[in-house]
Amino acid sequence: MNSKQELLAPAGNVESFFAAVENGADSVYLGLKKFSARATAANFTLEELSTLIPFAHKRNVRVYAALNSLIAAGEIREILDFLYALTGLGVDALIVQDAGIFFLARRYFPGLKLHASTLMTAHNSAGVNALRKMGAERVVLARELRMQEIEKVCANTEADLEIFIHGALCFSYSGLCLASSFRGGRSGLRGECVQPCRLRYSQGKKEGFFLSCNDLCALPFIPRLKQLRISCFKIEGRMKPAAYIAQVVKAYRGVLDAEPGEEELAAVKRAGELLGEAPSRRLTSGHLTVDGASAVLTPHRSGSSGIWAGTVKSIQGDRALVALRHSLVRGDRLRPESTGGKEESAFSVSDVFNPEGEAIARGEAGSRVLLVCPRGIPSGAKLIKVGEKSESQASIWKKIRHAIPSGARYKSKFPGPEKVADDLRPGVRDESKARENVILKIGSPNELVKALQSSAGMVLVSASRSNLERIAKQRFSPLQMGKIGFSLPPLLSEDKDLEYYRAAVKWFMAKGFRLWEVNNWGHFDLLKRGKDTGGKSLRIIAGARLNLRNSAALAQVHEMGCGWSVLSLEITGEEMQLLSHEALGWNPVITLYSWPPLFISRLIPNLAEEKPFLTPRNELYHLKKQAGNGFIYADRPINLCERLPQLRSLGFRNFLLDVSDGPGKTVPDQDRILSSLASFHSSGLSCAFNFERRP
Repeated sequence: MNSKQELLAPAGNVESFFAAVENGADSVYLGLKKFSARATAANFTLEELSTLIPFAHKRNVRVYAALNSLIAAGEIREILDFLYALTGLGVDALIVQDAGIFFLARRYFPGLKLHASTLMTAHNSAGVNALRKMGAERVVLARELRMQEIEKVCANTEADLEIFIHGALCFSYSGLCLASSFRGGRSGLRGECVQPCRLRYSQGKKEGFFLSCNDLCALPFIPRLKQLRISCFKIEGRMKPAAYIAQVVKAYRGVLDAEPGEEELAAVKRAGELLGEAPSRRLTSGHLTVDGASAVLTPHRSGSSGIWAGTVKSIQGDRALVALRHSLVRGDRLRPESTGGKEESAFSVSDVFNPEGEAIARGEAGSRVLLVCPRGIPSGAKLIKVGEKSESQASIWKKIRHAIPSGARYKSKFPGPEKVADDLRPGVRDESKARENVILKIGSPNELVKALQSSAGMVLVSASRSNLERIAKQRFSPLQMGKIGFSLPPLLSEDKDLEYYRAAVKWFMAKGFRLWEVNNWGHFDLLKRGKDTGGKSLRIIAGARLNLRNSAALAQVHEMGCGWSVLSLEITGEEMQLLSHEALGWNPVITLYSWPPLFISRLIPNLAEEKPFLTPRNELYHLKKQAGNGFIYADRPINLCERLPQLRSLGFRNFLLDVSDGPGKTVPDQDRILSSLASFHSSGLSCAFNFERRP
């Protein structure tokens, strides 16, 4: 049992920050105005942190800055300034996702403590061990773990561990969701998620919120979790109001402080009553138990977080006639939700009127009232109560500045960014003479003969169990073995997969297979020897699921032994152009063709595989159920073959054609995709993803 387990609370604004500190949080995590995975929260300026951090420290509360967005290729100088300023401000740790921040912090800001974000998809002990070796003092585990998996990770690792115990759940594994970025260029990995999983979908005559998750509440499990080697219990909610934060922090504080036995049981009961007063989605045990996961998805329920307070019956000028299900008063916070499930920005109730237009103090449940609403709210929309009137920002800042009259001093400009730029620029080479290399990724050994006969310099086979066992029985010439590699799957469960793959990797390395693609940070732990039994170095490719899109991230994986690095699928053409001047020596790889799942989930929605399902805007998705997980694909692949002349002109010489995946049971035609490469033509229905978009 850890006697110093932290209760970590979220703060998206100063009201929530103050509520967390005042109600018993041991630490608070918050975001800056940029580089936060909750970009739509109010967040904080450096100047505000110069007062808030000393205020928290005076009360023995730690402050963690969530710098957990991916860093675009052109943002290195800006992130250096933030790291420099946060060092001066004395922040207790950074929560980070991007490998580039690991690289920069270790070299130029060694005093900064790093916590690996849940967006790094650490879901097994191998992931925790690899991230610790990278420099993470703490690792935030994926929210998708079962209780027994958490117990095994605790037993098999030494790094500090942090788990989520309350708040919103994502349909997809964190760090593996491309859906928001694919449809509109708003990347969830950069804090801009538009929550496509919260929409109402349809499949034939069936409609529902098939991907919308209920909230996590680990309250009944806290006594058991307290006995594990867990350093920190985390509450999700940087978009939540102060009143919610106060209630949830108070609830869990009581249970964490209670002694085992009757006192603890009584504390759990009291905490449950407090949580019942905090607006939320339906509370479930999330993934902690197998049965609990089945309750996470309830398609008949809206995805809105809060209390359904009323429904808009009609619009009368700038007012809406609302039928109330719960009482409302001035100052309550409401978020409209359309009949299609789209959530709009929340607003505060300015005044309440009866249907005749007379001002009243309170709208009672069951009555009809007139409310002044923002423009564009349609008739039929639900109004979800997400908060109540709280103490004003001005009043809270007055209290904080009374306690801390002058903020901490810091400098906001990092000296010598040119030196860092030089360090991140590998040796110059003549790209016009560099040999072009095509990497072909296939999904089945059935395609291997044709792939080996192609022009591809490397052939990667998806390393499913069945594929590994089939290939283990085949014989290959030394020339073929030098060309064949394995693409490791991004998810390897602690209790079912990890030891199998550890043994399989060791066996294939002993046979002389040296080429491996890593798609999760834990894969580095599986390959940690770095050599086969003949003493030859492994040839490691950093896969697209590591989300690399800046020169510092490329330098980090190069340091970890990667000879090639597949750039993030979300990367823009503008970023590619920047990297062509900075990082060609790290051997970046451009994905020319791929049909990746946009969601990878431990949850399988109640949808048929053989039929597409649609958003309210008639965007098509396809579901595939495989190995106990749900994979959801767009109706078209990514294809940049038409851009090949442009990419060559920028100096890129390494290209990936990934025909290993896609919706349905068929696989993309290898010959057709190779033909597209030769003709610079993106045949069939396809898209360029973010190539033409801005970072």
